[in-house]
Order: sequence, then structure tokens, then C-alpha cells
Amino acid sequence: MPEPTLTALEFPQLLRVVQTYAVSDLGRDFLGALKPLADLHQIQAPFRQIQELRELQYREGPIPFTDFPRLTTWLTKAVVRGSLLPAEAFNQVLQVLRLARHLRHYIGLGGNLTPRLAVLAADLKDLTPLTEVIQQCISPHNFILDQASPGLAAVRRELTDTRERVNRQIKQEFFQPAFQDALQSPLISQRHGRYVIPIKADHRGAIPGIIHDQSQTRATLFIEPLAIVEHNNALNLLHNREKREEEAVLRRLTDLVRNHLDEIRLSLTTLGELDAIQARVRFAEEFRAREPIWRNQGGADFRQARHPLLVQQRRENSAAPDVVPVDLTLTPEHRFLIISGANAGGKTVALKTLGLLALMAQSGIPIPVDEGSEMCPFGAVFADIGDPQDLSLSLSTFSAHLKRALTMLSNLPESALILLDELGTATDPTEGGALALALLQAFYQRGAYGAATTHLPILKSFAQKTDGFENVAVIFNEETRRPTYRLAYGVVGASNALKLARDMGLAPEILEMAEGYLNADELRAYRLLASVEAAQQHLAYQETELKRREAEVDRHQHELEARQTELEAERTRLVNEAKAAALARIKEAEVEFKAIVRRLKAGVEPWGKLRQEFSGRQAQLLADLIPQPAPAPAVSPRFLPGQQVFLPALGLTGKVVAADIQGGRLEVQARNVNLRVSPEEVTPVGGEAGKAIRSGAASGFHRAPAWLPSLNLVGLRVDEALPLVDRLIDQAVLHGQEKVDIIHGVGTGRLKRALWDHLKHHGLVKELHADANPGVTVVDLKE
Repeated sequence: MPEPTLTALEFPQLLRVVQTYAVSDLGRDFLGALKPLADLHQIQAPFRQIQELRELQYREGPIPFTDFPRLTTWLTKAVVRGSLLPAEAFNQVLQVLRLARHLRHYIGLGGNLTPRLAVLAADLKDLTPLTEVIQQCISPHNFILDQASPGLAAVRRELTDTRERVNRQIKQEFFQPAFQDALQSPLISQRHGRYVIPIKADHRGAIPGIIHDQSQTRATLFIEPLAIVEHNNALNLLHNREKREEEAVLRRLTDLVRNHLDEIRLSLTTLGELDAIQARVRFAEEFRAREPIWRNQGGADFRQARHPLLVQQRRENSAAPDVVPVDLTLTPEHRFLIISGANAGGKTVALKTLGLLALMAQSGIPIPVDEGSEMCPFGAVFADIGDPQDLSLSLSTFSAHLKRALTMLSNLPESALILLDELGTATDPTEGGALALALLQAFYQRGAYGAATTHLPILKSFAQKTDGFENVAVIFNEETRRPTYRLAYGVVGASNALKLARDMGLAPEILEMAEGYLNADELRAYRLLASVEAAQQHLAYQETELKRREAEVDRHQHELEARQTELEAERTRLVNEAKAAALARIKEAEVEFKAIVRRLKAGVEPWGKLRQEFSGRQAQLLADLIPQPAPAPAVSPRFLPGQQVFLPALGLTGKVVAADIQGGRLEVQARNVNLRVSPEEVTPVGGEAGKAIRSGAASGFHRAPAWLPSLNLVGLRVDEALPLVDRLIDQAVLHGQEKVDIIHGVGTGRLKRALWDHLKHHGLVKELHADANPGVTVVDLKE
């Protein structure tokens, strides 16, 4: 692609935006070198890599990418035999090799789903032997370790021993009371790599030695006592040996790096490419960008296209105007668009958006468009936008435009994209318009696609009646008198120069003078044309608004469907959780019941107690498994003594004996039995409720059961049995029963005697019988 085109369409600025998502210098370099391609297979390759990485990150989480050094300086130096790399260079090499290993493992998690990334990962060399040697020799803080070589370890041991001897000798000989007055402080220092002690300047002869330095105040001298001169000499020799051993280690490591220069360079190149891929993935997520659908037929169909630099401007500055998306369509039937309309209405932005998105897509960068956007790669993209005047070449604006057009014609490949801003201007409108028509037809005849902005009526008229060309207007809102920055296809855009001048505050007398220069027919034609174009634009605006609202309705419909799907999934999840909880509760109850059975078989606890516990657990299980209905809100009526009420739980009517006792409870008499209930457990009798109760249709009404109530007391103690007997008799009387059976068994007869003694004095018992079966007592109840 021609460099002037890339500059005119601001492609370098776009690359700088994408580069901000890279984490390394090599990644940014890779992105900065991207150029548009024309071959479809080469264009699709990076998009496949981007898609694989997006899917891999969705499954495995973000790619573990971190910044890494270039290594350019160290690798260039390592090429020279005998060169020596510093310790920090090896840690940087180690950083690259570790990152290569981590990324290769991460990409390997994709398996067969990431074949193109796997090809890149194969070029990531972790060089395990080199990595192990560097880790053994160099610390993370760039210190050469003792274990780097036996010679280095030995000389460092000697150094340590010699230092200790020197320090010990100084303390023993000179840090004694005899030298207390001469010493400035009992500290051992170093000057020029030799051990010294601080002596007061006025005691310089107290300790024989060599003066190496003095303090800034000249009150202290740093003296190397003669007694330790030989030890210091030995230390210097050992330091020199240590340095030679360290150089030997670094030289050995440098030779190892030199042997793997190609693999390291390949890993660096691959890391840069992977960084560029993940940067484009992040760019696509932030800008809602995607790969277009590639088609064989020429042209492009960019749906709701957004200029990425305007989007970035909006992201950086919330006060910036919103980016208005536009539909840009070039088809084999309409290969050229003639874009017209008011100044500052978005014509040039639409032109730049079309060109920049084409360059991005053909460079392997996702483009900010809606789903369903399509394009066919262009053979080349040419753009003539802005004022190309060049005084150094003696080119006027018109001649510079003409020169660019001639350059395009001379280098025009098949299916090129031509973008022309204000074609035919900067000269006589008649001649300029005629020349513009000729150029457009020349581009069209050579198979090019393109778009041109204009204010010339001759071009608008030409597009209206010529096959292959289509008028496109930037829509102007007549109500707000502001441009909408949207496009209307098949509509001619009015320039509205006089109207715009009026809106901008041009003096009325000047406007009147301008209109006076138009003769009556021209003015009438101008106003008629303006009204027609305004009507067309208004219709186009309404159509655009209708489409926008339809799209919004569709979006809401999709959101509702998605929400319904979520709710259904949530309902399924809750049902499954409820089933799982019920099964878990049943298993838990099964364990509890089995435990009760084991305790029963053990014979330690009485049967009656265990039976009550069993019944309680059973009731609790049913309560846990059966969902309780939500209580219906109701207004509690006021009850008075003597008022007739209905007890739904018993299916009986009764009379209020007392109200507001023990926290608002009622005392109700039903069939000669006094009950204490809450107001929510009774319903006042009267009106429709009374009719329903009397007819037996009231909710909760139960007729007296046909079976004979019975109670099994076998195994229970007397104190456990008698409360159960009283409860049975109360329930039987409330349900209108005349008899009950009480099973007590024969045994010793103690339980039967206690039962008969208790029932003989019971107010609801009429008579007792035990004729048919001595183990069963039949109780006749009073009416």
C-alpha cells in the first residue's frame, strides 16, 4: 500500500493505539511493522491465531504473558568469540527462557483446538540444560555463586579465612587499653581494598603503619598497621584470583549462550509475535472489534462501522462526542459511492472509516463493526484526502490532487479501493466537475471500487442516473438543524451553504446580497432543490430511525429470550438442587431411623420413648420434604365471647368462650371440649362463610372418619401412656366418634389397671369394655 495512503488514513496512529495493548518492546515492534496484505490466505492466518487464543483464554484463563527484555545488546556481544557477558545478561536470558517455557505449556493446554498457536509454541525453546547451568551459577541478584566452579569456591573459602585472621589480629593487637587514647573508634574499615583502623590525627605515631586516607575534618587518619600489611597483600592476591575465576565462569556461560544464539533469537521473535496476538485480542475486546466475513465477490459491507481513532478519543475523554456508527456498503452492482451533504456532516469521516477499516482487516487487526460485516480484500487502497499542496515542488492544490490521481491510474491493480475527498475542487467548477467525472469513469472501467465526497451538482446528477454509482447523503436533522452523521443511500445530500451561514450568524444583509447574485430562476431552482433534498433526507432520517428502533426492539427481544433462558436454567438448577437436598435428607433420615432401630434392639431404652422419637423424626422428615405454602396475607377479624366460629383444621364449629388470653389467643368450645387456639386458626361464622360451612363446602372441612380410632400402648410406661390416651379421646370427641380402641396387652396387667383407673374418672368417658379381648379396652364416649 502507498505510504501517502497509510498516512492520509491515519494507519500509523491506529497502530500506536493497538501497540498500547502489547506488554513488550518486541510485541510493539511487531505491531508497528504490520502492513496491509492482498492475499486472502495470508490475511486470514493472524485472525485464526487470534480466534484460537480467545477460545483458549476463555477455557484456561488469561495468557500468562509478562514483559521480557530484548537481549539485543547481549546477543550482539555474544557473537564475538572471547567476549564476556555480565551476570545480569544471563538473568535476562533466563527470564526469556522461563517465559518461553510457561507459554509453551499454556498453549499446550489447548491440545488439538489450537493448531496454529501450537506451531508457534514449537519455536519457543526453553533450553533446559542452559537454564539449569545459569541457575546453578548466577543468583537472582546477579551474584556469581560459589558453586559455579570448584576454583571459585576454593578461593572464596581462602578469602573468608584470611579476612577472619586479619580481623582477629587487629582486635587482639590494637583494640586494647594501651591504644585506647590513640583510636578514634574501635572499628575496622577498608581503604583501597585494604583493612585500616581509624587513629586520631594527633596520635599518628602511636601505631606504626601506612596512612591511606584521612577524614574530611582531618581529625582522623586511616592507618594500615605494619603488622597486617602481609595479610592485606594476601587478600589482594586472593581478590585477583577470585576475579579470574569469576571471569572464567562468565566466559563459560557466554560460550554456552553463543552455542544457542539461533534458538534464543527464534524464541524472542516468537514471543514478540505472541505478544502481538494477545494485544490484538485485548484490542478486539475493548473496541468490540471482530474479523469480517470474507467473501469472494468484491466490495465491502461494514455494518455499524465505527472509526477506531474516534472510539479511542471517546475512551480517553468522556467529554468527547459519542461515536455515531455508519453502514458502509460497496457491492458489484454499486461499486462507487458519491457522498454529498452539508459541511461538517461526516462525509470525510465516512471516507476515512471505510479506508481505515479495510487497511486494518487486511493487516490482521479486528475491526470495530457489528456481526455480519463482510468484505473482499482489495488489491490496493489509494486515498487522496486533505490539502496536498506542496510549495517546494511548485504544486498548487488542484495540480497536487491531479498528480495523485494520475499516480493511482498508473499503479492501479485489480479490485483496488479508491477514496477521493472533494473531487474536482480547487479549480473552475465546470471544468473540475467534468474532469472528476472522467476520472471516476476511468477508475470504474479498470474494475476499481471507491467513494468520493463532493458538493458538485454534476457529480450528484451523474451518480443518480449511471449504473455502478450510488448517491449517499449525510443526514441533516431539520428539527435540530444539526447533522446526525448518519448515511442515507440513494439520497442526494444538500450542501446547505446559505443555511449553514445563516445558522452560524452571518449578517442577514450579507445573506440577502448572496441570494441576490442568484437570478430568479436559479434562486427558485435552488430553493426547490433544497426542499426536495430536505424532504429526501427527512425520509431517509425517518427510515434510519425506524431501522434503529427495529434493531433496538430486536435487541430487547434477544435480551428477553436470553433472560428467559437464564430463568429456565435457574429453575432447572433449583429443582435439581431441591431433588438433591431431598435425597440427602432422606438418606440422613434413613441413617437416623436405623440408629433408632439399633437402639431398640439393644434393649437399653424403653420402646415408648424410642417410638415417640421415631414418630417425631418421621414428622420432621415430612415437614422438610413437603414445601410449605406461602401464607396469604389476611386481616385478622375481632372475636368476641359467644361468637360462633369455624375450626378448619377439625372441620367443626364452636363458640368463643374467652378472647385475648395469653398473648391474644382464643378459648373455643367445640363438642364440650375447650380448646386454646390463635385467631388465625379460626374463621368467623356468618354470611357467605356460614353458608359454606353449613353446606359442608368450606375449605378445610373434614367429615368424621368411618374407621374406629385406636391407640397402641404396648411397651410404654404408665407416665408415657396416659397423656397419649387423653389426646386420643379429645381428638375422637372433636371428630364425633362414639368409641375408641386402646391396645395395652396382657402382661402383668399394671398398665391396664392404671388405664382403667384413669378413664373411670374422665369427663368424656361413658363406659369401658374388655370382653372380647383382654388385651384391648373399648372406650364408649359421651355424646
